[in-house]
Amino acid sequence: MKVAKKIVGIVAALAMLAVASPAMADDGIALYNNHKDSGWDTYLTPWQGISQTPNRQKQDASYGYIKPTKLNGYRIRVWMTRMNGESVGSERKVLSQGQEGFISQYAYERFGRVQVRMKLQNATATSVNVPAAGVWSPDSV
Repeated sequence: MKVAKKIVGIVAALAMLAVASPAMADDGIALYNNHKDSGWDTYLTPWQGISQTPNRQKQDASYGYIKPTKLNGYRIRVWMTRMNGESVGSERKVLSQGQEGFISQYAYERFGRVQVRMKLQNATATSVNVPAAGVWSPDSV
């Protein structure tokens, strides 16, 4: 009988921990973030026109992530902004096809959980539309 009570007590304690774990995420304990890659696909317009990814929520203070998988030999300049275009103090990086970019910025520190997107700009002077595609996430692992 004593063994059965101990097992019930252990199971109950584990169940309480499982229920409490998601709540701890808002208390500064990082249990998850928004780091799953999602795709983007666009045309970069001539003479450094700006395109952008769809918006997603920034959930922690980690770097943003982007990787162009199709640029047809061109290069791309990337940086992060809020969904409305407001600056988040993002660095700008120039990337080639297949190159991973970890983008430092202060979206979460300045605004908390906020919708952000990556801005995409043709970094090569050209008079043609450049097909571009890749993956990105607002948070990195």
